[in-house]
Amino acid sequence: MQEEILKVFLANQWLTIPIFIILVIGITLFWFGGLMAALTALGNNRWGWGLSAIILGPITGFPYSLIYKEASYPKSLMIKGLIFLLVGLVLGLIAWAIA
Repeated sequence: MQEEILKVFLANQWLTIPIFIILVIGITLFWFGGLMAALTALGNNRWGWGLSAIILGPITGFPYSLIYKEASYPKSLMIKGLIFLLVGLVLGLIAWAIA
């Protein structure tokens, strides 16, 4: 299975490199949004949310930003990151189906 994936992606590098760039941008935005949510939570004296978001990143940062309105900037970063991740995954599946 791993050899098949490697052969497909090496044969279609013109597709895989942009897809990986999109995925990395999505992961970066999502993780940075989680850390921004931690800073926002700590700045608003929500210590439980802030400390858990520092440790777990977007896993607890995303629910915090959905609950509290003061975290609109971290929420926008994480939503954009999720969109990039989903687009990258869909493009990856399409590239896999084509090849």
